[in-house]
Amino acid sequence: MPDLIDRLAGLRPEERKRLEAFATLFDRIDASSYAIFAESSEAPEVRVAKERANELLGSGARRNAARSAITAFVDAATVAYSRRLPLPDTIMVFNSLPDRAEERVHFLNSVERAVVAVILWDQLEDEDRVALLGPWGFNVIPLIERQP
Repeated sequence: MPDLIDRLAGLRPEERKRLEAFATLFDRIDASSYAIFAESSEAPEVRVAKERANELLGSGARRNAARSAITAFVDAATVAYSRRLPLPDTIMVFNSLPDRAEERVHFLNSVERAVVAVILWDQLEDEDRVALLGPWGFNVIPLIERQP
């Protein structure tokens, strides 16, 4: 964990605080619920918001810190997926939980966008923040707005 903390040094304290709050929320979500945060297609407003966020991240330490944060969340989600137990379908036959590889990719993309939105929270226009958060918005917006 100290290595991750060092890699996040390029973020401002308030950005790290928001990421910690998001991490607490993220850890409470069971991997069997991940599919509800996956969007099957990327709307034009999401593409525009991603371009603006990319510009805001700039280059150097802040961009590297954002990449490290994204990697940490994606790794945590991947581990959570791998720990899921199969659901019994019939006696002695097991099926995996009902999501497909593409849904997992869509979920991980939504995690990436949410992490960026949390980092850039105070720099994003409302519509870009909402577009980046997508289905995370219902949980994340109240969480961040409650913070002092």
